[in-house]
Amino acid sequence: MSSVKQVFQTLLDFIYPPHCAICEASIEGGAERIVCSTCWGKVSLVVPPWCRRCGQTSERHTEVCPACEEWRYRFSRIRTMARFEGVVQDLIHLLKYQGKRSIAKRLGAVLADRLLSDSTVGRIDLLIPVPLHSSRERERGYNQSALIARAVGEHLGVPVEERVLQRVKNTQTQTQLSASERAANVAGAFRVRIPEVVAGRRVALVDDVVTTGATADACAEALIATGASEILLLALAAPHRASGEM
Repeated sequence: MSSVKQVFQTLLDFIYPPHCAICEASIEGGAERIVCSTCWGKVSLVVPPWCRRCGQTSERHTEVCPACEEWRYRFSRIRTMARFEGVVQDLIHLLKYQGKRSIAKRLGAVLADRLLSDSTVGRIDLLIPVPLHSSRERERGYNQSALIARAVGEHLGVPVEERVLQRVKNTQTQTQLSASERAANVAGAFRVRIPEVVAGRRVALVDDVVTTGATADACAEALIATGASEILLLALAAPHRASGEM
């Protein structure tokens, strides 16, 4: 930021002090202007031991939790940063629905640190964000998953390819659909535009939230069909699930 902009911003903050978009407390100084340090401090991360497939906390270190014993996905594993609740849910909603794009950079960095602390993840050759349909991306103005992927890639030193995977069906929102309806909704919704980029490579899909895994599974199907050797799923958060759910 230039010195003129800094002076203007300081004056603006004096007249109209920034307030936290979550708790509405005043934000005192620093570069953060959206969420206060207290709310950021309430982000509760998934901690080991975790299931080697779904990445959720499990009593059986590096083993498969009961809910994942009958794994049915074409991607090999999921890794998340936190549960989709509380402050984490608020942060993702700010990013996804209120245009607070800078949140992606900080959350992506935390997700990257989570991956670095997990020895079961292994090598990642390429990061691919789960794409929005072109009409939805134009409406929103950005793809939040792409912003997250860029932040993760920057911290891990892994390349990000945003145009390899394309959403060819403008599917309805998954929010109110059951697991089976979600799978049917996204079936055949994705295609790989540049197969040679993914052929023989270990690819990590990047998304904001994983719920039933239907969208990522449809993406994985397209990527594997064009030669990807393995697909992982990285997401900021997942809802807590009871034993036997997935």
